[in-house]
Amino acid sequence: MRLPRRCGLQLRSLDRYVSIKWRDVRVGDFVHLSNNEAVPADMVLLHSANPNGVCYLDTCNLDGETNLKQRIVAPGFREKLSSLSCSDASHSEVEDGILSKTDEEYEIQAVSDPEEDDMPLANFYFGRNGHYWRKQPLINTRTKTEIRNLVWRLPGPKKTVDLGKYLKIFSFKLIEPHIRRRLGTKNLPVPLRASMLVILGLSELMPIFQAPSASRNRCSILPRGKGRKGRDRCHKMFTPRKFMSKVEVERPSTKIYRFTGVISHPDGARVPLTSDNLLLRECFIKNTDYVEGIVVYAGHETKAMLNNGGPRYKCSKLERRMNTDVIWCVLVLLFLCCAGAVGCKLWFDNYSFLTQLPPFIPYAQIPAYEGLLIFWTFIIVLQVMIPVSLYVTIEMTKLLQVYHIHQDVEMYDPETNTRVECRALNITEELGQINYLFSDKTGTLTENKMVFRRCTVNGVDYDHPPGPPAEPNPHLPPLVTPLTHVSPNRRLLQHLTDTNDGQHTQKVREFLLVLTVCNTVVVSQPHVDVMQASGSHNAISMHESGPQRANGTLRTADKYSRLAESRSTTPSPPPSASPLRLRIPRISFGIRDDTTNGSTTPVESQIIRFEAESPDELALAEAALAYGYELRNRDPDAVELGIRGELSQIVVLRVQEFDATRKCMSIAIQTDPNQVILYVKGADTTLFNALEPMRNGSPEAAAYERTRSLISEYSRAGLRTLVMAKRTLTVRQWEDWLGSHVRASEIGEGRERRIRESLNRLESGLTLLGATGVEDRLQEAVPQTVRALLDAGIVVWVLTGDKPETAINIAYSAALFSQGDKLLQLMSYNKEQAESTIKNYLERLMSESAGGAGVAGGRALVVDGRTLTYILDKRSGLVAPFLSLARRCSAVLCCRATPLQKAYIVKAVKEELGVTTLAIGDGANDVSMIQTADVGVGLSGQEGRQAVMASDFALSRFKYIERLLLVHGHWCYDRLARMILYFFLKNATFVFLLFWYQLYCGFSSSVMIDQLHLMTYNLIFTAIPPLIIGAYDRIAPAALLLERPGLYAASRRGLSYRAYSYWTVLAECIYISIIVFFISLGAYWDSDVDIWEFGTCSMTSCLVVMLAYVAIETRSWTVIHIFALLGSLGAYFALTLVYQSLCVTCFNLPSTFHVMHQAIGDPRYWLVVILTTCAALVPRMAAHALRNSLWPGALGRAVLARRRSPRTCLPYAAHYHTTTASAQVYRSTDENGLQNGSEMTAIT
Repeated sequence: MRLPRRCGLQLRSLDRYVSIKWRDVRVGDFVHLSNNEAVPADMVLLHSANPNGVCYLDTCNLDGETNLKQRIVAPGFREKLSSLSCSDASHSEVEDGILSKTDEEYEIQAVSDPEEDDMPLANFYFGRNGHYWRKQPLINTRTKTEIRNLVWRLPGPKKTVDLGKYLKIFSFKLIEPHIRRRLGTKNLPVPLRASMLVILGLSELMPIFQAPSASRNRCSILPRGKGRKGRDRCHKMFTPRKFMSKVEVERPSTKIYRFTGVISHPDGARVPLTSDNLLLRECFIKNTDYVEGIVVYAGHETKAMLNNGGPRYKCSKLERRMNTDVIWCVLVLLFLCCAGAVGCKLWFDNYSFLTQLPPFIPYAQIPAYEGLLIFWTFIIVLQVMIPVSLYVTIEMTKLLQVYHIHQDVEMYDPETNTRVECRALNITEELGQINYLFSDKTGTLTENKMVFRRCTVNGVDYDHPPGPPAEPNPHLPPLVTPLTHVSPNRRLLQHLTDTNDGQHTQKVREFLLVLTVCNTVVVSQPHVDVMQASGSHNAISMHESGPQRANGTLRTADKYSRLAESRSTTPSPPPSASPLRLRIPRISFGIRDDTTNGSTTPVESQIIRFEAESPDELALAEAALAYGYELRNRDPDAVELGIRGELSQIVVLRVQEFDATRKCMSIAIQTDPNQVILYVKGADTTLFNALEPMRNGSPEAAAYERTRSLISEYSRAGLRTLVMAKRTLTVRQWEDWLGSHVRASEIGEGRERRIRESLNRLESGLTLLGATGVEDRLQEAVPQTVRALLDAGIVVWVLTGDKPETAINIAYSAALFSQGDKLLQLMSYNKEQAESTIKNYLERLMSESAGGAGVAGGRALVVDGRTLTYILDKRSGLVAPFLSLARRCSAVLCCRATPLQKAYIVKAVKEELGVTTLAIGDGANDVSMIQTADVGVGLSGQEGRQAVMASDFALSRFKYIERLLLVHGHWCYDRLARMILYFFLKNATFVFLLFWYQLYCGFSSSVMIDQLHLMTYNLIFTAIPPLIIGAYDRIAPAALLLERPGLYAASRRGLSYRAYSYWTVLAECIYISIIVFFISLGAYWDSDVDIWEFGTCSMTSCLVVMLAYVAIETRSWTVIHIFALLGSLGAYFALTLVYQSLCVTCFNLPSTFHVMHQAIGDPRYWLVVILTTCAALVPRMAAHALRNSLWPGALGRAVLARRRSPRTCLPYAAHYHTTTASAQVYRSTDENGLQNGSEMTAIT
């Protein structure tokens, strides 16, 4: 049972937060959330522990994207809080009278070595009235000696102070954990006595530690009051009970990326709200100690709930055919009722000459009127013909099928501890009729666990082969790996430290810098909330709770325990364990002046983690880390790096994230007061077109050609490639572009186009730096699975956004293409070229078919995204020719396809060809494709759970799709098809049995069967056997279905339930009912038995025939089958004997007292039951005998061959070799599941 989730809610009456359940959150409530907590409702962010007023949001549960979204405190509102904090900030409360409460200012100073006054240090000190505390030992970076004195700058003269004098008497603890971590307070002395100085307002002063200019090196905090209020600090600067503003928002909508609203302050100021200020329900707070906000949407009005419609209802092909046959059942019922009404009228007409009325008839009947009444009476009597209970039985059967699929241990993944998840309960049988399978590549066929393998810088290739596994470090827990997955290239290391080739070395350094900063990787560290369980903010007790907080640091175990919180994470190696800690001339990337120059400190030894948007970015960040380029912290306007042991800071001017249209991302940094550098990372097709023109024969042109050649080589090796480039701008150029971009971003017609054109102007004129090749390994058993699907007759299409070279290589490795296949490539630059290429291919294939010249190995079609744009355009009329060409190919590969194109392709194939489709993917970009297909399968991989949430079935590995389709799909379809037909049979037989009796009762709608039997025939006596057929019967063993994928053709082609199957069953039930009724009638003709004994004999015969029919149709006997059949028969006799023994006149029904007791004592009763059973089932048994002897079919031959063979497993696997991969795959079979003619002869 899932426990109700809770959150912190502000109670104005108590002036504190209390913990409540999510369901009790209402609009207007103030909510406090800590790091890693889920957001209970849509709320506007009003306060964040982050000094920059930002927090990070994990929206994986909402949109499937694993990158952290940045959210900011409402603009204007944060400034109001800041001003309040400065005017209302606490002053210190000092115990033991060490400091007095005065109105003098607290000041934060930059200090210098008095011996080298021109070299400011990176350390900061907190001071008041000359009292200073150093955060760590001061080391002169030039002389490498410790500094005992310091100099601080004031408007007055310089003054030298002895540090040791004050360190002996004062000690303090910082309140904010992230401040303690940033300032390195772990080296502060342990408190010597109860004396304590509480530094107030520190969180709002943090920007001065990040600022590159001297103007931010001073800040004043005014004292606030007296007594215990001094402890309230900046965490109390946001007081919900003093919040008097009014929040106005738009109506609830499903658009998760759109939100507008306004905060109206009492002074009349109005602050606009956007989606950047909104925290969405079901998302998680990340990288932030705590946040506070006001709820604007709660419950079912939140965007998460409005978007949680679940998978759309899907109706399987079998169910649609069944619904058609149910309509025929209604028509047959109406026909029988009309026949009964006409018969009644004719019967009355035959006796119209009788003027004397029989007893109890109060009036003379009008034949036509009586026929009309009898029509409606027959509707009631024969309503069993409409199988209403069939739908209930189908739902119960599918629940059992889903349960068995979920419990299949062969589809359990021990690595992730996940089983197959069935999210749609009504299309299990559709798994057995798949004609086309559409698959994503990255994360579906591949692991989506990227490993940095190759790179090129300035045309020089650097290989990174897999290295030996890292040695376990006894000083670290097993959870943490101190090294990255990248083995550094020695030549690249040499070029990195080489001082002779300055230009190439600089490019290598900039290349590694791009890998480090040009991404959305966020550095995550442990966070601690300052709010106690009681809801109050007591910072002192928070940090005095135990030894694990001693010296301002977390225990090592605490750090390690948080490393597994993210999906795409990597531990950062400490300096001692890093493979690279060589001292090299440091690149100057930060803006500095006289007071801040040299603001670089040795990187501290601590383990952090990366939270990456995708495994690609994580791999690139790990590669940079292997060479000593470590991302330490990321803020909106700065990035902190550890460059080979030295801490540096880069000022970030703008980050333009990746989008599918531009196919690149860029970051603008300022490295000099007069210079801005733009680093760009993206696809080669985009960046090569944006490079600055190069002179022929120049070194840049040679490097460009070499890089293009290496990228093609990387792609042929199956690596995912990215290109890195840069552009240098002056500050004036940057400001001009920024101004034009702001104007282009103004709301109006063509805004998106203007923004796109503006970004294209910025990301042009680039200088090439290099490229990367990241390996994405195939998942386990992908080649075997793909080949098995192809052998099963399923057409496999791979739809990927990768470039053609990479995708084709993966297609060969995955056994989608074989070496004997002829590749047909559709890569056109315009509509006319695409049309002519398709036409030429079709004419060539038709001529080959007409001439009898086939292509050995088959054909494979490759089409790129640009050509798909022309094909999918409805005005082009190319969809039908394209699909006609695709049908003549064994496999299709679509490259550079967008998510929308994937969905359009699936829709076109499904509608134009009328086939059953399945789409499988693992990312948010596959959701549209998954929802469009008849069956959607999501993989719970590295890209979140959005695909899983939109799917009908969820798997952990692609290889499980083979068993899901070939075994469970085949079983579910066959079971359900035969169960439905049996349901039609047993219902129609019972109805016709009642109808034949009308021939002997004047079509009066009387029945000879007890009313109890009429009610319990479907409810009890024949309810369990069809359920057992639908849930437990197996047409063939699982091992056989996997060994011979071609057997799936019987299920795929729907041979168990064809268009004429209903009429065959109807004819059979008419025959059975005639046999049962007339043999019973003949046995009791001209005897003294009453109507009830005759009816009991007919009822027993009908039930025994139906149960024997199930026994004949059962393919695999289990104890459950035996208990179901014997239990149904036993229930009939037990219930009938008890009922007829106890109820003389029960329920105002005609008495059948002791009828069964009388019948079972008569030998004629048993003779009729045996005779009717044999005679009724003779056609069915004869059909089975003839089919198994003369026309056994593929399945029959395979089952017989398996029974006769002493081997439990037939040899089937064969090795598959390509130039780039070797895999174990299945040998091709025909639709009968046979390998070749000799084997077929051996089987038959």
